[in-house]
Amino acid sequence: MALSRDKIVDAALALLEREGMQGISMRKLAQELDAGAATLYWHVGDKEQLLGLMLDRIVGENVVPDPDPENWREQVKDLARATRTLLNSRRDAAQLSMGRIPSGPNALPVLERYLAVLAAAALPAQVIAYAADMFSLYVGAFAYEESMPAPDIEQMRGVFSSLPPEQFPVITGLADELVAGDLDERFEWALELLVRGLESLRDAGGQDGL
Repeated sequence: MALSRDKIVDAALALLEREGMQGISMRKLAQELDAGAATLYWHVGDKEQLLGLMLDRIVGENVVPDPDPENWREQVKDLARATRTLLNSRRDAAQLSMGRIPSGPNALPVLERYLAVLAAAALPAQVIAYAADMFSLYVGAFAYEESMPAPDIEQMRGVFSSLPPEQFPVITGLADELVAGDLDERFEWALELLVRGLESLRDAGGQDGL
């Protein structure tokens, strides 16, 4: 079958699911497609462009609702939750998102609708732009951490509580709180913090250069 960019991205996503980011290479992908590496380069340029196309395809799966000015706070939270779920649904998708800005034909309509949700909240223009970037960074980093082996919470609690209190009075005093809450609780707490921050900037008219 004749190769196309879409077929190459399909195969790359299947390879990502099977072998993770470490398994993605142009040579291996060419073998998967029974094609020469030069043919792949003709369609996708280089590996970094391929990774960008893969991220574009994944981000394009996000579903963004029509803006609801009366419900913008919950819509922003729901979009963050949906993105977290999407990144966790594919192996190493969160890692793929690190340091890359999805700007392809699948991701741009999602961005447009996401910005429209923020705009419906009557936020200042610069706040909208910064907020879109901030939420993407937060959700991507959170999902990336979730994809890694979980730390031993009890071990961390033991480390904090065993410190000399005269030298580390605050850490030892917060030993339980520092490791409290599961991932969902921590994710939701930060979402609430971020949305309240947006609300305060909206009410302040985006002062202090924002």
